[in-house]
Amino acid sequence: MARADPAPGTATDTATTEPDQWRLRYMVGDLEHYTEWTADFPTIENYYDQYRRGDYAHDVVIERRAVVEG
Repeated sequence: MARADPAPGTATDTATTEPDQWRLRYMVGDLEHYTEWTADFPTIENYYDQYRRGDYAHDVVIERRAVVEG
């Protein structure tokens, strides 16, 4: 499983306490599709492997939801 740890000293007081969320973006023909956002990364990683190896989808990408505070 791929997971990045935050670099030391990058945590802030305004960081969100919600878990990371992930989704899969992929193309079927000329149409862009997305899975639902989920905190279950192993499921998204499994979908990524299946879609990447399949014949019907291309440009398969895992996206992470970011919280922007202004």
